[in-house]
Amino acid sequence: MTHPDPHAPTQGAPSTSEFLWFAQLSRDGEFIGTAARPPRRPTLEYVSSLIETAAEAGFTSLLTATNYHSEHENYTAAIAALARTRGAGLLIAVRPGMFHPAMYAKMIATAQNLFPGRVRVNIVTGSSPAENAMYGDFEAHAQRYERTREFMLILRQLWTQPGPQQYASDIYRFENTVLEPAPVQPIPLYFGGASEAAQRVAAELADVYLLWGERRDMLEERLAQMRTLEQEYGRTLRYGLRTHVVVRETEDEAWQAAERLISRVDPEVRRAFVESYSRVDGVGQLRQFRMLQEAGDSLLVEPHLWAGVGMARSGVGVAIVGNPEQVAGKIREYEEMGISTFIFSGYPHLEEARRFGELVMPLLKGGTAEERVLHATGVAPVA
Repeated sequence: MTHPDPHAPTQGAPSTSEFLWFAQLSRDGEFIGTAARPPRRPTLEYVSSLIETAAEAGFTSLLTATNYHSEHENYTAAIAALARTRGAGLLIAVRPGMFHPAMYAKMIATAQNLFPGRVRVNIVTGSSPAENAMYGDFEAHAQRYERTREFMLILRQLWTQPGPQQYASDIYRFENTVLEPAPVQPIPLYFGGASEAAQRVAAELADVYLLWGERRDMLEERLAQMRTLEQEYGRTLRYGLRTHVVVRETEDEAWQAAERLISRVDPEVRRAFVESYSRVDGVGQLRQFRMLQEAGDSLLVEPHLWAGVGMARSGVGVAIVGNPEQVAGKIREYEEMGISTFIFSGYPHLEEARRFGELVMPLLKGGTAEERVLHATGVAPVA
């Protein structure tokens, strides 16, 4: 189906934003929400090829999720993949309820020293008490954010301050901790969350505040709130957007691909997925669910922003859909709002990373629609 496009095709100066892709640590495939598990397992060979393909396509890093039900525990998988690859780095997600911050500070410092410049950290407070309980975390929403704040504070303290360190609170305690050697380079902290508590933690301690894809007015409201908090805390943050993308040579082909992605959603899978929202207390996740409901049968949130992924996937549930010029134009709109970090994904992830690199990245780098070439010169290995 074709939707009216109020925006003319975009071609401008090369983008200065950073573009990241998603490292799938669960099974991957062409459809979501199926009764049968997707066919492609996240073997080390596949994850490695995904990282190299993303680098070839012009992405600087890939986000690893940290779901307990994923096939792989993400820190272990990340270190194995970093050791096997070159080029793109990894944005390693961590839930503070899984690790003591003094130990995790040492783990990440080691990773950064072994793989200089290729390690970043995404702090995930968690939006589902039911999922948190899988790994023994039973804290309520407010307590989780206080713990997250202290977790981030301790990481920064141990990475930047020399000599024996102490810390004591009702949540964490350690004495005479020496982190040696210190990280060879600063380790950026990425963090997202839609609640007031999350926004305050981000304003105080994050380097990059991440937003999930939402309507423009919703994003503008969040950004305005964060800029007020920036002034309160005397800091300046970078802003990032996490969303899926479905791009094809033509707009009709893109919408057909989007509809195909959810064409095999199993009714029972969908029912269980909807029921799971009754156990979610994360503000951002609930906003995604409400946006899907408000989109109605068309699943269209606004021009070129589609809520169909939320039919059968937790986390961000929207995708930018369109031809290369339309997708690049949508990204340019976000850049004009002040967003300079983008974390994209698509199913299956390896093929869609390459497709984005061929179709969209040249436009973002200042090229023309006729340039259907990969942005980088490296060649990805075959999985």
